[in-house]
Amino acid sequence: MPIDYSKWNSLELSDDSDVEVHPNIEKGTFIRLRQQKIRQDREARARTIDSLETEIDMNKDLVKRIDALTAEIVQENIESFAKRMLEWSSKAKKQQEVINQVQESIKAGEEIKELSREELIDTLIFRVQEELAATNITSSSPNEIKNKVVEILKSHVEKLKNREPEALSKIEGIKKEQRLHVSVEELSKEGFNKTIINKTKPGSSENKKIVRTSEVLNPEYKNNLEFSLSPEKATSGSKALEEFDQEDENEAETLDLDSDSRKFAMIRSLDQTKDYILQNLSIISSAKSDQILAHAFELEMEGETDLAKQFVRQSLIITYILQMGSSGVGMFFSKISLEGSAGNVMFYTDVDKRYKHIVERCKVLKKEREDNKLESIQLQTDGNSDYVKIYVPDRSNPEEADRVAIFDQLPKDFQDALKVGTLDALNGCLANVTGKRAEEILEMCGKGGFLVVDEEILVENEE
Repeated sequence: MPIDYSKWNSLELSDDSDVEVHPNIEKGTFIRLRQQKIRQDREARARTIDSLETEIDMNKDLVKRIDALTAEIVQENIESFAKRMLEWSSKAKKQQEVINQVQESIKAGEEIKELSREELIDTLIFRVQEELAATNITSSSPNEIKNKVVEILKSHVEKLKNREPEALSKIEGIKKEQRLHVSVEELSKEGFNKTIINKTKPGSSENKKIVRTSEVLNPEYKNNLEFSLSPEKATSGSKALEEFDQEDENEAETLDLDSDSRKFAMIRSLDQTKDYILQNLSIISSAKSDQILAHAFELEMEGETDLAKQFVRQSLIITYILQMGSSGVGMFFSKISLEGSAGNVMFYTDVDKRYKHIVERCKVLKKEREDNKLESIQLQTDGNSDYVKIYVPDRSNPEEADRVAIFDQLPKDFQDALKVGTLDALNGCLANVTGKRAEEILEMCGKGGFLVVDEEILVENEE
């Protein structure tokens, strides 16, 4: 089948190779001037078509308003008509000013101000009064004046109606001329569009968190992969902790909770969660989901139940979106945003299930600590209480804002123990956490200056 190139016959180019230029005129200058003229002609044709189409719509509206005005005049009595004529006369000066401004703009060659429909009606009324005065009928009876006004209004309606075919004819003529001057933009279309988003750098690593466990946190992971936010399919979370062999000498798996993961996990609102993901796409990774879920385990061990459940939810959000693919962000939040919907119920059921599993595992581990005499850290002085200095920052003092921030990172029970101010209270809290966690707590106390002890740190077996 032969290719038809006829559509390019009317293509208007400014730099045809066969264009003839006068020897005294530089070809580059000629081409630029021709380009400018082509653009100006195109813009002028577009403006004219837009203006005529607007005029047609406006005239149709004016015809309706004038017909309504004519009907009111026909129906009203002589007294009402007389009041109307007096009202029209009082507006004559303002209407004259509008008409004078338009005429002055035309004489000066300036752009004419576009009049509103109300202003057009006012100028029409002024024209009606002028035509009425020109007929010398003002001395006649009120009924004759009324009939003449109606006649003049109807004549203006006819003029507006006759204007529409003229405007349509002009529009058709301009469009026909446009087809003779085709541009590349009119014949071309966008083939494809590609957007590349640079991923943000992963957050810097913070304090390492160590968790000991003897089984997979999510034992039904493979089955849950079939779980999706759609009613038919659903995806579930990834594994947060690797299974440890009971004979591996209790080696711990190290999961680093970086700044991005911590900030994301602390977000309570779903809307803010969505915004954070869209601005930090690097958060969508199985590693960060695992970090957050592992930290939820630690929070539950420390008694921070609400925060632990929040961390579980944030971890599963990452996992669901990761399983749903490139369009997962918008699709996921659209499915769970409506409370009571199928996606919302499925997701939060999975959150509750995962959190309950963590709770049960924490109960087991706490019991194992008691049974197996887990290692703990205890503080001990030489017996003189003067060697113990405990300090709790003043929240009302703005200069201690940094200390307050560090203080709030401590477990709630240890904060309360610092407020009590005795070694027994502190040791009671330290006895309930692992040696590693106790070292982290004491390190934070050192940074904030909350605890100064001329001490000896004892590693003992807790009975």
